[in-house]
Amino acid sequence: MARALPLFDAMELDKIRRKRIELQRKLARGGVDVRARIHREEELRTLTARQIEIELRLGIAGKR
Repeated sequence: MARALPLFDAMELDKIRRKRIELQRKLARGGVDVRARIHREEELRTLTARQIEIELRLGIAGKR
């Protein structure tokens, strides 16, 4: 059974996951200058770190 998450954390985690997927698709597609690519990569790293932080706080990291 899925673990019940606090509403705020669950909403934030969903938002982060959606944004990460969007950024990964944009990076895979390419077609942008170096500056935009670097910015997207930095944003992806930041979102990944936030996702890991939330998952660790909730005790769900590595259980997917």
